[in-house]
Amino acid sequence: MPVISIIIPTLNEEAHLHRLLGEVAQACAGVSYELVVVDAASQDRTVAIAREHGARVVETVAGNRGHQLRLGAQHSQGQYLWFVHADVQLAAQSDLGQRLIDALETGAVAACLRLAYAAPGFFYRFLATSSNWRARHLGLIFGDQSLFVRRTVYQQVGGFPDVPLMEDWILSRKLARRGLLKQLPDRIIASSRKYDRHPWRVHFKLMWIKVLFICGVSPQKLAQIYYRKDR
Repeated sequence: MPVISIIIPTLNEEAHLHRLLGEVAQACAGVSYELVVVDAASQDRTVAIAREHGARVVETVAGNRGHQLRLGAQHSQGQYLWFVHADVQLAAQSDLGQRLIDALETGAVAACLRLAYAAPGFFYRFLATSSNWRARHLGLIFGDQSLFVRRTVYQQVGGFPDVPLMEDWILSRKLARRGLLKQLPDRIIASSRKYDRHPWRVHFKLMWIKVLFICGVSPQKLAQIYYRKDR
């Protein structure tokens, strides 16, 4: 049985997946692991690339990231679950998998990595700094920071909710109530693609969505706002 299940939600990620799967293999060198790719009807070579790397592929419909992540956990077997987005880069040493395990074995309820962006400029430095502060001090681990959690704990808090948005917020708050969420110093480099055209506009839209969520607006309604094309 694998020790770590690496769960990767995908949708048309052929440009990134081959590189990422090589990076996670290096990060988990010396640790037994499995790859679980949950694909939301990709139209490119995403599924073929996943299978070439020996991943278990679970196919589902598009439009519900929470469902993808939940499905991936259900089809995994590892003692630890590591949720990794397909478009990130791991800037880590080969013992990262073991050090994530060590973080949980020494008292943390869950762990994540330190977010960075490859794109230059003040905006991306600000985004990374604020995201890392939020994870350390507010216990909110978002998807790009790659949540790592023990399976038993994940199951005890109900896992990722089957919702199209805010699934990472909901789960990380449940985990934070149980204890320490530890951020390792290793960098994970997130893609800037959703910000590239209108970075500040997208950022403020996301902030507004978070405010609406705190005020009680449903994830389903928030997903409509999030995916609505800006003019």
